[in-house]
Amino acid sequence: MAIDSVSFDVSSIQERRELVVTLRKEVARRHASGENGIEICNWYSDQLDDLLRQMVGHHLQAAGVSVDADFSIICVGGNGRRRPSPYSDIDLLLVADSRAILELTPVLTAFVRDCWDTGFQLGHSIRTPDDVVSFANEDISFATSLIDMRHLLGNQNVFASLSTLVETKVFQNPADRFVDACVVSRREEWMARGDSVNQLEPDVKRSPGGLRDLHLINWVTFAQFGDSHPSSLLEHNAVGTQELASLNSADRFLTSLRLDLHCRAGLKQDVLTRDLQLEIAASRGETQDDHRRSVENFMQEYFRHTSRVAEIARRVTETAQRPSLFARLKNAILPQRDSDGFVIQEGVLTAPDNFGETLTSDPEAAMLAFAAAAKYEVVLSADLRRIIGKAASHLPSEPSRKSCSLFRAVLRSANGLPLTLRAMYETRVLDWLVPAMSEIRCLMQFNQYHSFTVDEHTLKTIDEVVSFADDETPVGSAYNSLRHKATLHISLILHDIAKGREGDHSVVGEQIADEVAVRLQTPENKKRMMMFLVRQHLIMPDLALRRDITDQALLMDFARLVGAPELLRMLYVLSVADIKAVGPDVWTDWKGDLLADLYNRTMRILSGRPINHLEQERLQLVREHVRSSIVPLASDGKEDWPEWVDRQLDVLPPFYLMTEDPARIARDLDVIQQLGTTDVRIEGEYDADTDTVTYRIFASSQYEPGSFHKVSGVLSGLRMDIHTAHSCTTADSTMIGSFLVTDNDFVGNVAEDRIQDVCNALADVLTEKLTVDHIFRRSGLFRLNKKKVIQPVPPQVSIDNDCSETHTVIDIFAMDSPGLLHTLALTIYNHGLSVDLTRIATNVDQVVDVFYVVDDQDKKVEDSERLHPLWEDLMHELTELQQQWSEQ
Repeated sequence: MAIDSVSFDVSSIQERRELVVTLRKEVARRHASGENGIEICNWYSDQLDDLLRQMVGHHLQAAGVSVDADFSIICVGGNGRRRPSPYSDIDLLLVADSRAILELTPVLTAFVRDCWDTGFQLGHSIRTPDDVVSFANEDISFATSLIDMRHLLGNQNVFASLSTLVETKVFQNPADRFVDACVVSRREEWMARGDSVNQLEPDVKRSPGGLRDLHLINWVTFAQFGDSHPSSLLEHNAVGTQELASLNSADRFLTSLRLDLHCRAGLKQDVLTRDLQLEIAASRGETQDDHRRSVENFMQEYFRHTSRVAEIARRVTETAQRPSLFARLKNAILPQRDSDGFVIQEGVLTAPDNFGETLTSDPEAAMLAFAAAAKYEVVLSADLRRIIGKAASHLPSEPSRKSCSLFRAVLRSANGLPLTLRAMYETRVLDWLVPAMSEIRCLMQFNQYHSFTVDEHTLKTIDEVVSFADDETPVGSAYNSLRHKATLHISLILHDIAKGREGDHSVVGEQIADEVAVRLQTPENKKRMMMFLVRQHLIMPDLALRRDITDQALLMDFARLVGAPELLRMLYVLSVADIKAVGPDVWTDWKGDLLADLYNRTMRILSGRPINHLEQERLQLVREHVRSSIVPLASDGKEDWPEWVDRQLDVLPPFYLMTEDPARIARDLDVIQQLGTTDVRIEGEYDADTDTVTYRIFASSQYEPGSFHKVSGVLSGLRMDIHTAHSCTTADSTMIGSFLVTDNDFVGNVAEDRIQDVCNALADVLTEKLTVDHIFRRSGLFRLNKKKVIQPVPPQVSIDNDCSETHTVIDIFAMDSPGLLHTLALTIYNHGLSVDLTRIATNVDQVVDVFYVVDDQDKKVEDSERLHPLWEDLMHELTELQQQWSEQ
C-alpha cells in the first residue's frame, strides 16, 4: 500500500483527517501481519514527515516565506528517533534568530491549529539557538530530546549550526553532569512507579525496564562515546555480546507491544492493563481454555525482557558515574578495606582484580561479598554483580556450612538487607540457596489487589519489615523486640514460595520451608518457627479482619495455636509487612488498628493475664465513665439512673463494649436516653487521618428490624465502600449501628454537606419515606466502570457455628460488586435473622464479607433445615449478582 504516493489537499481538514486514519489503520495492519515494530515506527515516522512538511509548506507559501529562510523545524524526542506510535505526541522545535521568530510565529500558530484539527497531539516550542542551549542545561528532559534530533524543514545550515552548539555547550559541558542529571531524572520515574519492574499493570514506556530505560542507556552511551546506539557499549566493553542482543530483543518486543496497545485502545495507551493483557494473550493464539496460563506466559515474557533491561540500565549508569575528585583522592589515600579484601568507595563495594579467579576455586567468595555489603550497608559494584551472576550457574549443588552461615549473617543485618537480597536475587545466588525462588520469578497474581508479581512482592516485604526498626507504632516495638530476626526474614522470603503450585500455598509452603531449612542447615527450633510462620502467615489478617476479636474462645484458641510471645511477635510483624507489600493504598490505619488489637489481646493471654479479668476491668471503666459523663433526663429520676445504665451495659455485646472508646459509649447512651419511641438519629464524622467517614445510626424499636440491610443498601447506592459495620440493640431494643466507609465521590476531605445528605437519605429510608431501590436508581451505581479480572472467582458461602460462642458466622467469598453487602444482608433478613456484626475485608488477596447473625431469640441458628435454604439462597443471589455485573 503506497500511502506516500497518495495526493491530498493539505488545506482540507477532512482530507488530512482521513489520511491520518488511513495511516493508523496501515500501522495496525502491518503490526497484525507480524512486521517488525521498529520498522513500522520508522515507516509511520516517514509518512508523518511528508505530511508535516506539506502542512508547514502550505502556510509558509501563504505567508510568502521561503522554505530556505533562516530557520529550522526539527523533530525531537520520539519523533526525532523515528519511533512515534500511532497516537504519540508529535514533538517539534522551531529554531531561528529573534527577528525570524517574529516573522514565523503567525505561520507556526496556524500550523499548530491545523495539527490539532487534523487529530495530532502536538508538542512544540519556538526558540533561538541560545535559548535552546540555556533551557537544555536547565531541563534534562528537553536536553535528552535533542540527542536524536532531525531536521524536518527549513535551512539545513541553521540545523547544523545548532547541532554543533548543543554538542559542545550541553552534552560536553561537562558530560558527567549530563549523565548524573539523566540518571536522577530516571530514578524519579522509577520511584514514582514503585521502583519495580514486576508491576502487574506496568507502563511499557516509563516503568522500570521499559522503553525509557532503553532511552536512558542510549543517552548515557551518547554522553560517554558520542554515539547513542548501544553497540558503542559493546565496542567499549561496557556490555557483552549477549547483553547487547538482549537490549535489541527487548527494544523490538517493547516497541511492538506499544504499537499494539495504541492500536487496540485507539488512543495514546502505554499502560498494560489487565483487560489488554487478556486481549493480547488471546491474540497470540495460546491456550484459550486457561486464561490465567495464557496471560502468565505473555507477562513472563514481558518481565524477562524488562528485568534484563532494568538490570543492564542500572549497571551501565552506575559505571558511567564517577566519584568526585575529592572522593577519588580520599579513596586512593585511605581506602576502606574489608578483612576479606573488599574495598568500599562512595557506598559501593568492589572486589580485588583477581576476584573472578578466586570465585572459580572458592564459591564461598560470593557469599563473603554479600555478607560484606550487608554489614557495611553498601551496594555491590556493577562489575562485581556481573562477575557473580556469571558464576552463579557453576556453584556447587549444595551450599557449604560456611555459605549457610554467611547467608544467616546477611539475614541478621538490618538496613543492609534489602539491597543485598535484591543483588542476590539479581545474580541468582538466592535461587541457589533457595531453589524454589526460581519458580516464582515473574509469577503473576490473579486478583485485583496485588500490584506486583510474587517475587517482587516477596522482596518488598523485606523492604517493609526493615523499615519497622524506625517505627514507633506497635509493629515497630514488636520488631525491635525480636530475638530471631533472621528467622523472620527467611520466613518472609518463603511465605509465598508455593504460589503457582497445586494446593493451598500455605500448606505447600510449609513443606518447602522444611526442605529449605534442611538445605540451609538451620537449627531444629528455628526450622519449626519457619514452618509455623509460613503455614500460618494469613491467620492474623484472617482473624483481625473477619472475626470478632473480643470473643474469648477465639482468642484462647489463637493463643494456644501460637503458644509463645516471640512467635506471636514474629507472626504480627510478618502479617503487617505482607499486607503493606501488596501494593499502594492497600494498607490502612483501620487494618493496622485491628491487627494491633488482636496482637495486644493475645499477648496479654500469653503473658498470663486472664481475658475475663481484662473484660471486668474494661466494663468497670465503662460504667464509671458513663455514670460520670451523662446528665440523666429529669423525668427518669436520679435514683433509677445507675440501674438504667447497668441494664443497658448488661445487654450490650462484648464486641461493642470492648472495642468502642468509653467516651463514645457514653455519648451513644446519652443519645439513646433522649430518643423517642418513633425517632431515628443519624450522625456522620469524617476522619482525615484515615480518609473515612463513620456513620452512626440510632433507631428506636419501631424501625430496628431490617435496618442493617437498608443502611448498607443506602451507603452502597451512594457510591461508598463499606469497610466495617456492626449493630447491636440495647435493653429497650434500640439499635446502635456503626458503618465505616470510604466515600468514592471525594478525594480527601468529605464535605459536611455530603455527610448531611447521606444522613438524610439514611433517615428517609429507615422511616420508609424512600426505598433502597430509589437510592440505587438515582445513584447510577451500576453504570460505574468496573475492573475486569483475568479469571472470575466462583462465589463461596460457609456457615460456621464453632468459631463463636454466641453467633452463627457466615463467610461470603465473592467478586466485589456494587450492592453486594446490601443483597446479602437482605437475604439474611428475609430468613428471619439479625446481623449484629459485619466485617468487610480484603484479606490480602480475596474479598470476604463476614456476618455474625442470631435468630429472633438472639440465639445461634443450629437447625440444618433452616441453614441449608439460607446457604442456597445466598449462593443464588451471589451467582446472579456476579453474572449481572459481568454483563455490564
